[in-house]
Amino acid sequence: MNRKLLIAFLSLLFVSAGHYKVVAQETGTRIKEGARTYPEAVVWLTQPHEIVAIRLLLQEGEKERAVEKARDYVASLENVRGAEAKQRHYDALSALCAALTSTGELNEAIDTCSQAIALYPTHWQALNNRGSAYYVSGQIDLALTDYRKALSQVEASEAVTELIQHNIGLAEAKKSDTE
Repeated sequence: MNRKLLIAFLSLLFVSAGHYKVVAQETGTRIKEGARTYPEAVVWLTQPHEIVAIRLLLQEGEKERAVEKARDYVASLENVRGAEAKQRHYDALSALCAALTSTGELNEAIDTCSQAIALYPTHWQALNNRGSAYYVSGQIDLALTDYRKALSQVEASEAVTELIQHNIGLAEAKKSDTE
């Protein structure tokens, strides 16, 4: 497991229905300090089993397989309708964004997170993930904008607040180093 390249992604609480299994976890990325700028630490809350599988692939260093699985998951939701469809699509896009960031496909990662944000502009997860993609790509001002907006969306979660504040601190430090 290559923790230096670990990236994780985000999802919200799901309502369990039919064959759709919910696992008690949710994620948020924390940028690693030091020479490598890949997200390192993760906060876990709730996510569906497809997202868990993608996360595990990333933890095992199987980044390309994680991207493939995330792409398949997004495609599988294309014709899904119902109360959970929008949330599942958001989570799938956010997972794909995180996986793409881990493989360095940053333009596509940013676009994918932007699609998730369009679905739920007030959810912090995809904002934080897109901020991480911006950070890794060197677009620090855009990263800070997303991190700050994500922080404003967090409700009563000390762990998530700390995670996003950590990312903001790293981005601010990097910005001051380049000025």
